[in-house]
Amino acid sequence: MQKRELFQKKHELWLAVLFGSFSIDNAEIADILYDFAMIEYRHLNWLGQRLADEGVAFDYEKGEIDYQAASSHALFQKLIGQFEAIRTAYPDGEDAMFARFITDEDYFIQKLRRMLAETSDDPITAFDKNRKLGTYDLDQTQTDALTLFLFEESYKEYELILVYTYSNFFTDSKLLSNIFIDLIYESHFHLKSFARMMAKMGILSVPRTMMEQVYKFDDLTQFLIDGIKEEEGAKEECMRLAKMVDHEALSDFFFFINNQENYHIALMQKALVHLKEQT
Repeated sequence: MQKRELFQKKHELWLAVLFGSFSIDNAEIADILYDFAMIEYRHLNWLGQRLADEGVAFDYEKGEIDYQAASSHALFQKLIGQFEAIRTAYPDGEDAMFARFITDEDYFIQKLRRMLAETSDDPITAFDKNRKLGTYDLDQTQTDALTLFLFEESYKEYELILVYTYSNFFTDSKLLSNIFIDLIYESHFHLKSFARMMAKMGILSVPRTMMEQVYKFDDLTQFLIDGIKEEEGAKEECMRLAKMVDHEALSDFFFFINNQENYHIALMQKALVHLKEQT
């Protein structure tokens, strides 16, 4: 398998593990799977950097992500199969990066098999479309607004993870790289927060494929300017939703996200100043 094809398979595997983790209600098990997913993201990042350094073209195309299961044990079996399948795609030879992929995923398989033997087989309700968020008593209008927000924002956070990851492959600036990394991990947290809310509402869904022109852009300055506008729009939507749901705990969460967006804008403005100084 060519490395660019392997990059797609690793992208798909990362999403399967990530959204599998979001679908699990048991917090301890969900955290274990989320840790696996974050390691798979690092694999993807290392592989992407290798391809960029070698001048190999690659993209974020993906096929169907197989992460939905009726129960926790069915999900574990599904993920074991995916880890075993990708093993055959790794090139032979003594390569430290691919050796790391193999040993990590060997451990993941062992841990999942242990969980099959030691944990209860709990039903997964993340796809049942119940559209109820725990004990929050939301009316139809509030539920519809929250549903739309979660779908839009989960896609935005997924998009930002991939865009800043891709941009980081091609920058020689330590300052820009640090900013990209900060924004990537902020988006990981936001995606996790939104996706777990979606799972509770039974509407968990993997974001759609991102168009190539979104991350393969020629003008980083314009991208950052547009990104600031997008962040400002997200802030406005957070504030609107916080006021609409009229529930203290839920509103507090959206105000919290809104305030984090302020720092994201500050980081992007810092990157713009740096780019201006370089011209």
